[in-house]
Amino acid sequence: MDHGKLCLDKAERLTLLAGLLENFGLDEVVKLGRLQDWQEAIAARASASPELPAPGPRPTPASHWNCRVIEFPSDEETWFAIHEVYYEYGVPVAYSKSPAEAGWTDDDGPEAGLNRLDKFSEALKKPVLKCADFENARAKATLLNKLCQMIDQSGGEVDMTALSAWLNAWLNEPLPELNGATPAQAMYSEDGLRQVETLLERMRGGRCA
Repeated sequence: MDHGKLCLDKAERLTLLAGLLENFGLDEVVKLGRLQDWQEAIAARASASPELPAPGPRPTPASHWNCRVIEFPSDEETWFAIHEVYYEYGVPVAYSKSPAEAGWTDDDGPEAGLNRLDKFSEALKKPVLKCADFENARAKATLLNKLCQMIDQSGGEVDMTALSAWLNAWLNEPLPELNGATPAQAMYSEDGLRQVETLLERMRGGRCA
């Protein structure tokens, strides 16, 4: 205790609260404050957290390839190229070492050239990917798959585009369960990734259980 204060900063207060929860349980801890204060805090927490999207169709397959433009910056200039990109659960996780080629064989049929150019045209219409988009991409795909399983087990289907957008928002939200870090920051270590997976497993209706 310093100058009449039990805790000097927010980190110490969170540590104390975590200790109380671990040793006494939530039922006892809530008795330390007014019920109205707890209700207001829970309401504020719920409104600040993104909610899971409503069930809908799942148009995106578990894995697929398509063409995308990728930006490659350097000290001298920024280079753009169309590459074949591999997706897992709607998340780009890898791309071809060399840029995609416009070539085809006679076995591909007379429309192969036009089809290939159509893919390039579609790639130019989509947002440009950056190399940073592929960092921790496979871990993100794993989390997205876990969310899909949770919703499937609840008897619903999910719009992969909406679910991916929700996950992106949640990954960049500072969480007290991670000592103020975001899930995206925590995912850079194995222990942190396990923590993030545990938090997702506790998600029910957009809230931590």
